[in-house]
Amino acid sequence: MLFIDLINIISREFCFAKDVYSNILQLFGIVGLGAIVRPLGAFIFGHVGDRYGRRIALIITILLISIPSSLIAFIPSHNQVGIISTILLLAIHITQGIALGGEQGSSVYLIEHLSSRKENLGMYFGIMGFGRSIGILLSAVIVIICKKTTDFCTWGWRLPFIFSAILGLISAYSIYTLGETPAYEKNRKQRNLPDLPIIELIKRHKRALILAILISVPVNVAVGFTIFLRTLAKEIASVDVYVTTYINEIVLIITSVLMPISSIAFGMLADKVGKERTAILFIVITMVLCCPALSIAYYYKNYLVIALSVMVLSIIERGIVPIGIVASELFPTNVRFSGVSLSRNISYALHGGFTPMVCIWLTVTFPQTNLAAGLYIVFCLLVSVVAILQIKPQDKKFDWS
Repeated sequence: MLFIDLINIISREFCFAKDVYSNILQLFGIVGLGAIVRPLGAFIFGHVGDRYGRRIALIITILLISIPSSLIAFIPSHNQVGIISTILLLAIHITQGIALGGEQGSSVYLIEHLSSRKENLGMYFGIMGFGRSIGILLSAVIVIICKKTTDFCTWGWRLPFIFSAILGLISAYSIYTLGETPAYEKNRKQRNLPDLPIIELIKRHKRALILAILISVPVNVAVGFTIFLRTLAKEIASVDVYVTTYINEIVLIITSVLMPISSIAFGMLADKVGKERTAILFIVITMVLCCPALSIAYYYKNYLVIALSVMVLSIIERGIVPIGIVASELFPTNVRFSGVSLSRNISYALHGGFTPMVCIWLTVTFPQTNLAAGLYIVFCLLVSVVAILQIKPQDKKFDWS
């Protein structure tokens, strides 16, 4: 959340180009390269998760995400060391990208712990939203403190990243104390652990892998689109508005309160009417709203209005999240960690990681067509709806016993 929030400042510090949009495009390119390596991380940590346990895979990935993130605070600017600063930022993002490839298995960790509570799984997935909300809240509070007590635009923006390492250690310890999942332990005792989960996955579960990739698109695209809107807001309304006011932080605090409430409510809805139906409903709502959100941004050129639009889209995106349960259900226990991690991260590499970059490129290339980025999002979401409709009961392999 910090990186998304400070992306305009970071692009000025570590990139060099002829104009602000080219700077941001460079930075999104670095983010995109971090996304490309996520499937590699899914392959590595999927193997670890299926062979040696979900817990150890998640602990390692959390540490490899949080500790490199804190190093952003110490990278010299482009004005000081030139291209080296860009390379160092790229190295951090590649490391994080590999780690994030395994961290996506957190949904497997949850679903395998709650296999006896199938009827309330959507609600529990909604409770996971508290984690993201706490992250948003901490991000907003730390930025407010740094804005009030430091020269924020010059060096104060670096301080919040240092806290990433502390939060990572807390998260890793929490996973350690929770223990291994019952489903994995049962599989281990039965000695049903494949030597190479990825080979087993590709040989026996191709359809499940393709479906899981496609149904993972909506969340990745929706998040990527909100990142693009946040970035656009700071340029349309002037980045000075962001630096000198607390509009962004106030909206983020409100969002951090509303997101877990909506996550739980939408999760309960998914438990009642079905996860696929709920996901389709909120995907369609996102499709309907993304172009109007862009029109509002260009018409009003008001930071508060755009920030509120992003808040609405972020809350609606919570209604798509239960589709992650379906992705976990598509794979048997012995390859579930690999299957979920690989599918989500291939999807992210193709869509989520590059969505902000594609949207910026469309904005720069077609300046007269303000809705070009919105139409791209609509197309991606339409493909995912078709994929969700292809899922049949026999495609689900999760053992609820």
